[in-house]
Amino acid sequence: MEKIKLVVLFAAIYAVMLVSCKKNGGFNNPDNNPSNYDVLYVVNSADNSLSVVNLTTDKVQKSIKLGSSVTMMGGGMMNSNFTYNNMFPYHISLSPDKSKLAITEPGMDFGGGYEMMQAVTSSGGMSGMGGMGSNNYHHHNGNSTTDITDIMQMQGNILILDAISGDLIKDITLEGMPYDAVFSPDGKELWTALMMPGGKVKVFDAESYALLNTIPVGNMPAGVAFSDDGKKVFVANGISGSISVIDVMTKQVINTIVSPPGTVGTFTGMNGMMYTDNEKTHTINIINSMTNMMSDSIHLGFFPGKVSIDSIMNQLWISDPDGAKIHYWTQTGTNYMYSGYVSVGSGANSMIFSKNSKTCYVTNQNDNSVSVVDVEGHKEIMKIPVGGKPNGLVIRYK
Repeated sequence: MEKIKLVVLFAAIYAVMLVSCKKNGGFNNPDNNPSNYDVLYVVNSADNSLSVVNLTTDKVQKSIKLGSSVTMMGGGMMNSNFTYNNMFPYHISLSPDKSKLAITEPGMDFGGGYEMMQAVTSSGGMSGMGGMGSNNYHHHNGNSTTDITDIMQMQGNILILDAISGDLIKDITLEGMPYDAVFSPDGKELWTALMMPGGKVKVFDAESYALLNTIPVGNMPAGVAFSDDGKKVFVANGISGSISVIDVMTKQVINTIVSPPGTVGTFTGMNGMMYTDNEKTHTINIINSMTNMMSDSIHLGFFPGKVSIDSIMNQLWISDPDGAKIHYWTQTGTNYMYSGYVSVGSGANSMIFSKNSKTCYVTNQNDNSVSVVDVEGHKEIMKIPVGGKPNGLVIRYK
């Protein structure tokens, strides 16, 4: 479930702390035999692993341990040290030549979600927080309350894996938390955004992994996606209430689209369309990437998980984590008509369609499974057990 309450993360990063990180090796690929079959890769946040699913048998072929532990020594307001054995891997992408995988490790659990901080008290609260006064947050899936000063700014990572053997190629350390890491359509660059005040987009060479560009964007950028023609990148700035539009060639922000605060994900559509989801308004906003203008909004009535496009049926699929459903809208011209839903697992989140669009795979975070959905029949066929709290997924065809 993708309930990232960005206000909480913003407050956490702004807390005055002295943090140091020490990483210890923990990556373990049980074998590096080539995957000579069609593979579904599933990132599991809770147990820090990557499930390698053989799509011929619809079973997990092996599980790759991704993580390094992180020891954090608190200073300032912190009184003690903490060791985390999980970097909470989140999203995954495949290079255009199908040779490499990029997996984000934000160092914080985005999957379970955080409740918003309480409204400001009359005494003022935290300075510079837009009037938010409580120092507590509540985990969406639990009853515990944690002091906000226990949340520290994390050094995030991007893991680059060999998509055939599963071996680790590169571990890129970042000064902030990455949400997405996506390869450019030509495969030459890797783009990511760092979720922090005064957010920035980092562009790396996809071969040497040298940093090529740092592009300032809005506060707490999260989703990063290329337009379908590959000429622009759209970045959702959750706290700023905006979407930065970046020219891929010049690496310059060429437009800033006003969007309600709470916009988190960006998704590539067809025919020049882009989609963003908003956690606060429970809407999907539709953007024309050619004009850089918001053309329409879909009011969902539920908390959005992820968005995916069924190009064959010309439908927009949106996951409903709380309802254990995938809802779909049929596009006719510029109009979107609600057409029904598919019941899947609890915590429905990321989706990916097979190359013939006959099958859709859905990660269910609370069920630790992947639903296999018959697209034409709009029916779940089976569930594949995977690791704990599955998030991102991608298919590599042999």
